[in-house]
Amino acid sequence: MNLVYPNTIRKRSSAVMLVILAALGSAAFICAGSVLVYSSARQLIVRRDLEDHSNDVLSALQLISRRIGDIDLTIRLYQKTSSDGDLKNVQRTAAQLEAASIQLQNLVADDVSQQKRANRIVGAAHALNESLEDLDAKSSFPVHQLMLAREALSQMEVYEQALLAARKRQAREQSYRSLGTAIAYVLLSLAVVLMLFGSLLRDILRRKQFEDQLSRANSQLELTIGQLESRAREAALLTAARDEMQLCISPSDAHTCAARYCERLLTGTRGGVLVINNSRQMVELRASWGDPEALIDCFALDSCCGLRSGRARWRKDGQSEVHCTHFNGEQPENYLCIPLAAQGDTLGFVYVECPNRRMATIVESQEAALQELVETASMAIAGLNLRMRLENQSIRDGLTNLFNRHFMEIALEREILRAGRSRNSLAVFMLDVDHFKQFNDTYGHEAGDNVLREVAETFRQCVRAEDIICRYGGEEFVIILPEITTSEAWERAEAVRRKVGEIRVRHRGESLREVTISLGLAMYPADADTLEELLREADRALYDAKHRGRNCVVTAQSRVNA
Repeated sequence: MNLVYPNTIRKRSSAVMLVILAALGSAAFICAGSVLVYSSARQLIVRRDLEDHSNDVLSALQLISRRIGDIDLTIRLYQKTSSDGDLKNVQRTAAQLEAASIQLQNLVADDVSQQKRANRIVGAAHALNESLEDLDAKSSFPVHQLMLAREALSQMEVYEQALLAARKRQAREQSYRSLGTAIAYVLLSLAVVLMLFGSLLRDILRRKQFEDQLSRANSQLELTIGQLESRAREAALLTAARDEMQLCISPSDAHTCAARYCERLLTGTRGGVLVINNSRQMVELRASWGDPEALIDCFALDSCCGLRSGRARWRKDGQSEVHCTHFNGEQPENYLCIPLAAQGDTLGFVYVECPNRRMATIVESQEAALQELVETASMAIAGLNLRMRLENQSIRDGLTNLFNRHFMEIALEREILRAGRSRNSLAVFMLDVDHFKQFNDTYGHEAGDNVLREVAETFRQCVRAEDIICRYGGEEFVIILPEITTSEAWERAEAVRRKVGEIRVRHRGESLREVTISLGLAMYPADADTLEELLREADRALYDAKHRGRNCVVTAQSRVNA
């Protein structure tokens, strides 16, 4: 999830405006620089043209000076030789002088003082040219015009040399100014570029810093949202676990439920729910997930460091190097043991095995939810254990741990109804320990209690799993045998009687006398079809067995036939 705040929009707009202004400023600065460079170049060109013009004027003056010298030399030669060729040469040179003078006049048209001097040279050249047309060998040479021309020429040359020097100096100064302007412009350009670059860099850095802050804020927000979603999922899972554990009717159901929800909470792990047995000496694996192969099914209480410390304990690199000893073969590297404790009693522990360090880190981040799940499971298991103990106390005999008379009546009523629906027969044994009072009188009540416990244990060994053994009261017992025929019941009764006769009870190192029982047998529906009548018939058969000498089996049917 990416969030864009109003401040972000404003800062982005400011950055865009800054870039636009920088671009416009750069364009204006470039245009101004271009104009400045153009102006400097144009001035340099003008100065160079003026220099060239002065050089052209000086060249023209030199040409005129040569023409005047040629005329002077040729006239002197003509005066000595009177050669027509020399005269023609003088006239031709004079014509060239006049043409050069006119050209000079045109060159200096922009300078008034030079124009006047050029006019004098043109006039002298023109007069000289006219005088040469009528010249003969005896005529005098017009030296005056040559002198005027030379004088004006000399003045023009001096003036033009000074003007050229001034123009060179101005051109040099202009070059220096242009160079200085160019350097200043370059430096100013660099300064402006650096300023713009610095401004843009500062804005970029600020924007980068803000984006980093925003990214961190978004990351933190995403992390927080992820944590909240994870907490919500954990809360929903814990609520579901609590609701389902309330539906469990036995501790084994609660063990399985706890393991199932541990697997859902800690996906990718292995583990189990381990419970301390009734002897309080051994710990047994009651439920598991993910097939924890290294975990032993049954081990001593002190094998778990978590149980010994009484708190959750991690075994992983960098945290604890001490291993628990409830493993087969190689011990895992990363595992967690959390004690199951409720109502001041330690019930066992939950074992969580992580296949790698990364999974251990994930489990560690969910440890609070796991602790809450373990507490919920502990309360549920403790409640069911208490409920089972209370139920056992309400339906069990405290001495023999057999069902009591109250449960017998409930169970017999249920079995009679079931037998009636399925049209099956049902047997009821009424049993009594022969001469039991003598055990108490001779050896004491403790010895009598031992006899009753041994008899009860013998009954358990002789009957089927579906048969129900109850202590009816005192030394009397009732055994309910569903779905059995009369002959099978008779054989079972005889087997019980014989097995009891094999009991050898010792008390305080002394062997007690032989233990025997008398047994009355009544069948449903052959002998009776109600609970009261069935018990009454079995009791009458028992009474008859005692009168027949005890240590025998009497059926209700045989008693009637007798």
